[in-house]
Amino acid sequence: MLIMSILLTIILIVLLVFIYKKREEPETKLGWKVVGYFWLGAFTFKANEIPLPLGFLLFLLVFRPTTNVKTKNRSAYLGLMFFLALNVIFPAVEKELFERPRDVVAASNNMFQVDFTNDWMKIRDQIKIDEHARLVYFKAHYQKNGQIDRLYYYVVSVSGKDSVYYDINFSADTNRYTIRAEKIGVKGIKYVEFVEASRFFEVLDEVSPRNLSLEQPFEGYTLRFDGEWITDADEYQQKYVILGKEIKPITSDQLPAEGYSIHLCGKGKPYELPTGFGVSNRCEASVDFFF
Repeated sequence: MLIMSILLTIILIVLLVFIYKKREEPETKLGWKVVGYFWLGAFTFKANEIPLPLGFLLFLLVFRPTTNVKTKNRSAYLGLMFFLALNVIFPAVEKELFERPRDVVAASNNMFQVDFTNDWMKIRDQIKIDEHARLVYFKAHYQKNGQIDRLYYYVVSVSGKDSVYYDINFSADTNRYTIRAEKIGVKGIKYVEFVEASRFFEVLDEVSPRNLSLEQPFEGYTLRFDGEWITDADEYQQKYVILGKEIKPITSDQLPAEGYSIHLCGKGKPYELPTGFGVSNRCEASVDFFF
């Protein structure tokens, strides 16, 4: 964007000089007047963060040049073009460049072999994501041998008006993560209490998804994480606590359980839906792992 700004400045200077040289008649301090009409046309007023060309509206309604009319009109219209470039064209180009999808190569397409911390650091460094970014949601569908069918997660870089939301999707076909970014401004502040992504991946790597299991084997699994600290007193849902590499059961007398919860769901073989619309493999058993 710096190069575009420099280029725009050079173009403006050239155009202002050109407009001045095309003056219809001699006039005292016309050069300053050309610049003044330009800034009048470019003057911006913001109402609820919406830029309005107030200066150009004033030019149309109030100012009526009597000498060098074409020259001054051209200057004001050039100011309007500058307003449009600065408030419409540049932001649109910047948004398009910022939100373009970018790819990062993954270490593996197997849930039991992925080094999540390493992959996350690679994504973070290449995309320039804040190291304290919060994990909003994580979900992985994988087979009993660890083969990933689908994996995606969302992180937010919380920074007041500059907060950014990242949508990170893994493709088992290409063995790559595709990352899309979106500026969300102050809306990002609500995620400040969510767990740091680096902490979640550190826990997942240390315990290993292979060890996050149910009492009986299933054809496939879904591992889900919602990012928020929770309190859970449900005595009918099986719960464990992750302590480094160890996994210990949470008994009913230890309830309510508090912490960040990883939810694991075991699925059987896919079956056809009774309506005939596709297939499904429902969750047949589930367990929560707290850390």
